[in-house]
Amino acid sequence: MTKYQIYPPFLDFFEYHGNTSIELTRKKAGKTIWKDWIVFDSAEAALDYFNSCCGD
Repeated sequence: MTKYQIYPPFLDFFEYHGNTSIELTRKKAGKTIWKDWIVFDSAEAALDYFNSCCGD
């Protein structure tokens, strides 16, 4: 699953791949400028965070 949030002048993309982490990619003008992982203790916690806090 992928969701995005807009923070001018950035676009933040969140990707959840079904494990205990969410990949965060920040883009500006179509180029990736930063990439990081948000790590959780359980897959359920990661999915809850993704569904409630990551974009629409």
